[in-house]
Amino acid sequence: MDAQPSDDARRASLDRRSGAELDSASDTPLVGVRKKLATEWRRADKILIVGGIFLINFVIAMDLSATGTIQPRVLSDYNAMTRVGIINTVIYLLIAGIRPVFAKISDVFGHVQGLLLAMLLYTAGFLVCALARNFSAIFGGTVIAVLGQVGYSTLVAIILADILPIHLRGIITAYTSIPFIVNYYVGIEVGSGLIDKWHWVYGTLCIMAAVCPLPALFSLFRLDRRARRILRQEASAGPAPPKQPALRRFGRVLMELDIPGLLLLCGGCIAILAPLGMQLNTTYGWGSARVLAPLILGVAALAFFVYYECRLATFPVVPFRLLRTRTFTCAIVAAIFFYFTLNASLFYFNAFIQVTREVSARTAMLMQPGFVGYYVGLILGGWAMQFSKRYRRWAWLGWAMWLVAVCLMIRSRGSSGASNAEIVVVQALLGVGSGIVIGCVGIGVQASVGAVDLPIAITLYGMV
Repeated sequence: MDAQPSDDARRASLDRRSGAELDSASDTPLVGVRKKLATEWRRADKILIVGGIFLINFVIAMDLSATGTIQPRVLSDYNAMTRVGIINTVIYLLIAGIRPVFAKISDVFGHVQGLLLAMLLYTAGFLVCALARNFSAIFGGTVIAVLGQVGYSTLVAIILADILPIHLRGIITAYTSIPFIVNYYVGIEVGSGLIDKWHWVYGTLCIMAAVCPLPALFSLFRLDRRARRILRQEASAGPAPPKQPALRRFGRVLMELDIPGLLLLCGGCIAILAPLGMQLNTTYGWGSARVLAPLILGVAALAFFVYYECRLATFPVVPFRLLRTRTFTCAIVAAIFFYFTLNASLFYFNAFIQVTREVSARTAMLMQPGFVGYYVGLILGGWAMQFSKRYRRWAWLGWAMWLVAVCLMIRSRGSSGASNAEIVVVQALLGVGSGIVIGCVGIGVQASVGAVDLPIAITLYGMV
């Protein structure tokens, strides 16, 4: 275990680091940020945290696969098959819109508080579903669980970025994502085996959601307590600040969380995505008020969000100075176009294969190794960045692989002579290239910003 430096040395290190960050940031660091800057990450702490993150990803991967398997049976039991679109749309909107909330909680309070909130939401959601007796309970429990899942996904990326050197982040992120490969198949078997007793699936996930984060929470709690002690000692060296009434302290917390900014950002994104996710434009047409009203409100909310964050917010959710960083801006633009073309090419791929190839749903799923290939690409990109300490060249290589795969996909889809094996190989190549691009460009985003802006930079990249 690394030797512990003296408190004076650590406070001096904190002053130097926070001073360097404040030179590039116009706002005062929040308590959560100061805790992270004061934290000395020891090897044992890192091992516990990374192990805990591995277990967190394990339960998330099991959730995605097992609950996806039993969902038709659950809805069928409550005569709610027609409402599957509502559940999927709400999940999609929450994943897209709630990420900044957890990033802000991490900045204001700290990692352990954000992770604990995510654990409580995730566990409570599964508990509600396990005890459900009607569709409303299933819907409510699913929404609560998704909030916890979004919190986990957001905080895991931020925590790994805080505790690891830049050249190791890609490979460690890939290693901790291995459960998504394994549990993609294990979860299907678990869900199929318990489909007649599907309450037990949610009950098992409830127990796993409460137990799996404990190693990471234990280590983060110790580090949080140590950082608070250092900050108290630092504060005691200067004049004592006047004690403020509880209501004023509460208002200060709300200001630090930037509640108006979060509402404008999350509400604007959800308002724009809701009519598209629910396919209202297909049902009612683009000229319908049901489509135009939320779109206009969403655009107006985001426009006012930009003005509010630039002119009015004391502790802005999104520091727009990040847009002056060329790497960050180019990465966001590239990710927007990349995900757009990827989703456009794969959205109907499953149904297309089943109809044109006359194969079963199971065979169609097996002909799409892109999901597994994505995580293989993350591992390959992580290895490349670890040993070369470069990311840009590997991002270009991944982009080239992805482009070749998309071009080959045009041939394999359009040609009646293309074999099933060719489709599988093309899909695998597409997944590997995608994993390399997303992983390497994500590391470039992290390398282009300071520690103060790291959480929101990771969150914005993940929202795309």
